[in-house]
Amino acid sequence: MDNTLHIIAIWMHILGIALFVGPQFFLAVGWVAASRQITDMPTRIRAMRVVTRRFGYLGGVGLGLILVAGTYLIATWRDYYSYPDDAAFTGVPYGVIFIIKMNVLAVMLIVLAIHTFWAGPRLITAIEAEAEGTGTPARTRSARMVSMTLSIAGLALALAIMVMGAMMNTKNYSLS
Repeated sequence: MDNTLHIIAIWMHILGIALFVGPQFFLAVGWVAASRQITDMPTRIRAMRVVTRRFGYLGGVGLGLILVAGTYLIATWRDYYSYPDDAAFTGVPYGVIFIIKMNVLAVMLIVLAIHTFWAGPRLITAIEAEAEGTGTPARTRSARMVSMTLSIAGLALALAIMVMGAMMNTKNYSLS
């Protein structure tokens, strides 16, 4: 039964990662290019709001799965890997990698929060203002650069976290 729960938890963790990281690639590679083809600004803005809101829902579900499954995996790692209870968590690379991974996760969540609650809305406001004639292309460009920088940083951090997750599940890097 422990093996079954472990497999389910790993599957949930990977599914959560796919739901969180996959849409980031879609937004960067697909949406940005596609949205530029929408010449009617009110339509583009409405579409942008729908796409980013749906991304937020999907990413939120992904983060939830990551946290639930990850909590189970870290809570049961000693039993699963038959590691002694008296061994220090930081005495093996597994523990050290996990601590680094959680710190990078915290930074990524901060970057994500700044983008979600400040930079993203600022960009949409700038685009709307420019479309209405009350904003400037320079303001929109500035907001877009901040948004893109935060998006790229968040994605890079997510990819680094994925590397560390793979390292934690490789015996030579984690439990030796």
